[in-house]
Amino acid sequence: MRIEVVADEQALAVAAADVICAAVRSRADAVMALPTGITPIHAYAEIAARVARGDADLSHVTVYAVDEFVGVTAATPGTNTVFYRDHLTFPLRTLHVPDPAADDPQAYIRGFAEAIERDGGIDFCLLGVGVNGHIAFNEPGSTRESRARVVDLAPPSRDAHAATFGSLEAVPDRGMTLGIAELLAAETVLVLASGAHKAAIVRAAIEGPETADVPASWLRSHAELTWLVDEAAASQLSRA
Repeated sequence: MRIEVVADEQALAVAAADVICAAVRSRADAVMALPTGITPIHAYAEIAARVARGDADLSHVTVYAVDEFVGVTAATPGTNTVFYRDHLTFPLRTLHVPDPAADDPQAYIRGFAEAIERDGGIDFCLLGVGVNGHIAFNEPGSTRESRARVVDLAPPSRDAHAATFGSLEAVPDRGMTLGIAELLAAETVLVLASGAHKAAIVRAAIEGPETADVPASWLRSHAELTWLVDEAAASQLSRA
Protein backbone atom coordinates (compact mmCIF):
# COMPACT_ATOMS: atom_id res chain seq x y z
CA MET A 1 0.00 0.00 0.00
CA ARG A 2 1.27 3.42 -1.00
CA ILE A 3 0.10 6.70 0.50
CA GLU A 4 0.61 9.92 -1.45
CA VAL A 5 -0.27 13.21 0.19
CA VAL A 6 -0.76 16.37 -1.89
CA ALA A 7 -1.49 19.93 -0.84
CA ASP A 8 -5.15 20.40 -1.63
CA GLU A 9 -8.16 19.39 -3.71
CA GLN A 10 -6.80 20.88 -6.94
CA ALA A 11 -3.45 19.13 -6.52
CA LEU A 12 -5.38 15.92 -5.87
CA ALA A 13 -7.24 16.32 -9.17
CA VAL A 14 -4.02 16.82 -11.11
CA ALA A 15 -2.29 13.88 -9.41
CA ALA A 16 -5.29 11.60 -9.98
CA ALA A 17 -5.45 12.60 -13.64
CA ASP A 18 -1.71 11.87 -13.93
CA VAL A 19 -2.24 8.33 -12.62
CA ILE A 20 -5.27 7.64 -14.81
CA CYS A 21 -3.62 8.99 -17.95
CA ALA A 22 -0.47 6.98 -17.22
CA ALA A 23 -2.58 3.84 -16.91
CA VAL A 24 -4.11 4.55 -20.31
CA ARG A 25 -0.72 5.19 -21.89
CA SER A 26 0.37 1.81 -20.52
CA ARG A 27 -2.74 0.13 -21.92
CA ALA A 28 -4.83 2.14 -24.37
CA ASP A 29 -7.75 -0.33 -24.27
CA ALA A 30 -7.87 -0.57 -20.48
CA VAL A 31 -11.03 -1.62 -18.65
CA MET A 32 -11.62 0.92 -15.90
CA ALA A 33 -14.06 1.05 -12.99
CA LEU A 34 -14.90 4.64 -12.09
CA PRO A 35 -16.96 6.20 -9.29
CA THR A 36 -19.18 9.21 -8.92
CA GLY A 37 -18.94 11.71 -6.06
CA ILE A 38 -17.56 15.14 -5.29
CA THR A 39 -13.91 14.06 -5.04
CA PRO A 40 -13.39 12.65 -8.57
CA ILE A 41 -15.27 15.48 -10.33
CA HIS A 42 -12.18 17.68 -10.51
CA ALA A 43 -10.03 14.79 -11.75
CA TYR A 44 -12.50 14.13 -14.56
CA ALA A 45 -12.46 17.84 -15.46
CA GLU A 46 -8.66 17.77 -15.55
CA ILE A 47 -8.72 14.73 -17.86
CA ALA A 48 -11.27 16.44 -20.12
CA ALA A 49 -8.98 19.48 -20.39
CA ARG A 50 -6.04 17.27 -21.31
CA VAL A 51 -8.10 15.45 -23.93
CA ALA A 52 -9.20 18.79 -25.41
CA ARG A 53 -5.54 19.87 -25.64
CA GLY A 54 -4.55 16.61 -27.28
CA ASP A 55 -2.47 15.55 -24.27
CA ALA A 56 -4.57 12.48 -23.45
CA ASP A 57 -6.73 9.98 -25.33
CA LEU A 58 -9.22 7.68 -23.60
CA SER A 59 -11.17 6.82 -26.73
CA HIS A 60 -10.24 3.13 -26.53
CA VAL A 61 -11.02 2.78 -22.82
CA THR A 62 -14.00 0.78 -21.55
CA VAL A 63 -15.53 2.20 -18.36
CA TYR A 64 -17.80 0.42 -15.91
CA ALA A 65 -19.61 2.28 -13.16
CA VAL A 66 -19.02 0.83 -9.69
CA ASP A 67 -22.60 1.41 -8.53
CA GLU A 68 -26.00 2.96 -9.24
CA PHE A 69 -29.24 3.70 -7.41
CA VAL A 70 -32.33 1.49 -7.59
CA GLY A 71 -35.94 2.43 -8.24
CA VAL A 72 -35.64 5.60 -10.34
CA THR A 73 -35.19 6.24 -14.06
CA ALA A 74 -31.82 6.78 -15.68
CA ALA A 75 -32.84 10.37 -16.44
CA THR A 76 -33.55 11.24 -12.79
CA PRO A 77 -31.27 14.08 -11.62
CA GLY A 78 -28.88 12.68 -9.02
CA THR A 79 -28.45 9.24 -10.54
CA ASN A 80 -24.99 8.05 -11.39
CA THR A 81 -26.10 7.79 -15.03
CA VAL A 82 -26.69 11.54 -15.07
CA PHE A 83 -23.41 12.15 -13.23
CA TYR A 84 -21.39 10.31 -15.88
CA ARG A 85 -23.20 12.15 -18.67
CA ASP A 86 -22.30 15.47 -17.06
CA HIS A 87 -18.72 14.74 -15.97
CA LEU A 88 -17.23 12.09 -18.26
CA THR A 89 -17.30 14.51 -21.17
CA PHE A 90 -14.39 13.02 -23.11
CA PRO A 91 -14.63 10.23 -25.72
CA LEU A 92 -14.56 6.65 -24.44
CA ARG A 93 -14.86 3.36 -26.27
CA THR A 94 -17.84 2.41 -24.08
CA LEU A 95 -19.44 3.44 -20.82
CA HIS A 96 -21.50 0.86 -18.92
CA VAL A 97 -23.78 2.03 -16.10
CA PRO A 98 -26.33 -0.20 -14.36
CA ASP A 99 -29.96 0.56 -15.22
CA PRO A 100 -31.58 2.05 -12.10
CA ALA A 101 -35.00 1.04 -13.42
CA ALA A 102 -34.11 -2.64 -13.92
CA ASP A 103 -37.06 -4.93 -13.17
CA ASP A 104 -34.84 -7.34 -11.22
CA PRO A 105 -31.93 -5.26 -9.93
CA GLN A 106 -30.32 -8.19 -8.10
CA ALA A 107 -30.10 -10.27 -11.27
CA TYR A 108 -29.14 -7.18 -13.25
CA ILE A 109 -26.10 -6.24 -11.14
CA ARG A 110 -24.89 -9.83 -11.10
CA GLY A 111 -25.07 -9.85 -14.89
CA PHE A 112 -23.25 -6.49 -14.91
CA ALA A 113 -20.37 -8.02 -12.91
CA GLU A 114 -20.29 -11.01 -15.27
CA ALA A 115 -19.97 -8.61 -18.22
CA ILE A 116 -16.85 -7.15 -16.60
CA GLU A 117 -15.37 -10.65 -16.37
CA ARG A 118 -16.16 -11.25 -20.05
CA ASP A 119 -14.31 -8.02 -20.85
CA GLY A 120 -11.22 -9.44 -19.14
CA GLY A 121 -11.68 -7.91 -15.69
CA ILE A 122 -10.86 -4.49 -14.31
CA ASP A 123 -7.40 -3.17 -15.14
CA PHE A 124 -7.74 0.03 -13.12
CA CYS A 125 -10.24 0.87 -10.38
CA LEU A 126 -10.71 4.39 -9.03
CA LEU A 127 -12.61 4.75 -5.76
CA GLY A 128 -13.70 7.41 -3.34
CA VAL A 129 -14.39 6.69 0.32
CA GLY A 130 -17.48 7.75 2.25
CA VAL A 131 -17.38 9.25 5.72
CA ASN A 132 -18.61 5.90 7.06
CA GLY A 133 -15.93 3.97 5.14
CA HIS A 134 -18.09 2.77 2.28
CA ILE A 135 -16.52 2.12 -1.12
CA ALA A 136 -18.84 2.04 -4.11
CA PHE A 137 -22.11 1.21 -2.29
CA ASN A 138 -20.48 -1.35 0.01
CA GLU A 139 -21.77 -0.01 3.30
CA PRO A 140 -20.47 -0.90 6.80
CA GLY A 141 -21.12 -4.60 7.38
CA SER A 142 -19.84 -5.59 3.93
CA THR A 143 -17.54 -8.58 4.05
CA ARG A 144 -14.35 -9.01 2.10
CA GLU A 145 -16.04 -11.77 0.09
CA SER A 146 -19.14 -9.73 -0.78
CA ARG A 147 -20.05 -9.67 -4.45
CA ALA A 148 -22.26 -7.60 -6.75
CA ARG A 149 -25.65 -7.12 -5.14
CA VAL A 150 -28.46 -4.78 -4.14
CA VAL A 151 -27.86 -3.00 -0.83
CA ASP A 152 -29.72 -0.76 1.60
CA LEU A 153 -28.04 2.63 1.63
CA ALA A 154 -26.84 3.95 4.98
CA PRO A 155 -27.93 7.45 6.09
CA PRO A 156 -24.52 9.06 5.38
CA SER A 157 -24.61 7.77 1.81
CA ARG A 158 -28.10 9.14 1.22
CA ASP A 159 -27.17 12.44 2.90
CA ALA A 160 -24.23 12.83 0.50
CA HIS A 161 -26.59 12.72 -2.50
CA ALA A 162 -29.41 14.89 -1.14
CA ALA A 163 -28.28 18.00 -3.00
CA THR A 164 -28.09 16.33 -6.42
CA PHE A 165 -31.49 14.66 -5.99
CA GLY A 166 -33.05 17.88 -4.75
CA SER A 167 -33.88 16.63 -1.26
CA LEU A 168 -33.05 13.80 1.12
CA GLU A 169 -36.52 12.36 0.61
CA ALA A 170 -35.88 12.01 -3.13
CA VAL A 171 -32.71 9.91 -2.65
CA PRO A 172 -33.44 6.19 -3.20
CA ASP A 173 -32.88 3.97 -0.19
CA ARG A 174 -31.33 1.14 -2.20
CA GLY A 175 -28.47 0.82 -4.65
CA MET A 176 -26.69 -1.71 -6.86
CA THR A 177 -22.98 -2.14 -6.33
CA LEU A 178 -19.96 -4.16 -7.32
CA GLY A 179 -18.88 -6.06 -4.22
CA ILE A 180 -15.63 -5.88 -2.29
CA ALA A 181 -14.50 -9.09 -4.01
CA GLU A 182 -14.95 -7.57 -7.48
CA LEU A 183 -13.12 -4.38 -6.49
CA LEU A 184 -10.21 -6.36 -5.04
CA ALA A 185 -9.98 -8.32 -8.31
CA ALA A 186 -8.87 -5.16 -10.15
CA GLU A 187 -5.20 -5.11 -11.15
CA THR A 188 -4.66 -1.61 -9.74
CA VAL A 189 -6.71 0.39 -7.22
CA LEU A 190 -6.46 4.13 -6.55
CA VAL A 191 -8.48 5.65 -3.68
CA LEU A 192 -9.08 9.39 -3.44
CA ALA A 193 -9.95 11.36 -0.31
CA SER A 194 -10.17 15.11 0.17
CA GLY A 195 -11.09 17.35 3.08
CA ALA A 196 -10.85 17.36 6.86
CA HIS A 197 -14.25 15.63 7.14
CA LYS A 198 -12.61 12.53 5.65
CA ALA A 199 -9.60 12.52 8.02
CA ALA A 200 -11.04 10.16 10.64
CA ILE A 201 -12.21 7.55 8.15
CA VAL A 202 -8.96 7.74 6.18
CA ARG A 203 -7.06 6.96 9.35
CA ALA A 204 -9.45 4.11 10.22
CA ALA A 205 -9.16 2.61 6.73
CA ILE A 206 -5.37 2.84 6.56
CA GLU A 207 -4.23 2.38 10.16
CA GLY A 208 -7.12 0.69 11.95
CA PRO A 209 -8.07 -3.00 11.84
CA GLU A 210 -9.34 -4.63 8.67
CA THR A 211 -13.02 -4.89 9.44
CA ALA A 212 -16.47 -4.95 7.87
CA ASP A 213 -17.22 -1.89 10.00
CA VAL A 214 -14.92 0.08 7.66
CA PRO A 215 -15.28 -1.51 4.20
CA ALA A 216 -12.41 0.56 2.77
CA SER A 217 -10.06 -1.24 5.17
CA TRP A 218 -10.44 -4.42 3.10
CA LEU A 219 -8.48 -2.76 0.32
CA ARG A 220 -5.32 -2.90 2.41
CA SER A 221 -4.55 -6.44 1.27
CA HIS A 222 -4.47 -5.40 -2.40
CA ALA A 223 -1.05 -5.74 -4.00
CA GLU A 224 -1.32 -2.55 -6.08
CA LEU A 225 -3.18 -0.08 -3.87
CA THR A 226 -2.51 3.66 -3.65
CA TRP A 227 -4.26 6.16 -1.41
CA LEU A 228 -4.08 9.68 -2.86
CA VAL A 229 -5.18 12.21 -0.23
CA ASP A 230 -4.86 15.90 0.38
CA GLU A 231 -3.28 17.30 3.53
CA ALA A 232 -6.62 17.86 5.24
CA ALA A 233 -7.74 14.25 4.70
CA ALA A 234 -4.31 13.00 5.81
CA SER A 235 -4.23 15.12 8.95
CA GLN A 236 -4.91 12.26 11.38
CA LEU A 237 -2.49 9.75 9.83
CA SER A 238 0.50 8.86 11.95
CA ARG A 239 2.57 7.85 8.94
CA ALA A 240 1.74 10.69 6.51
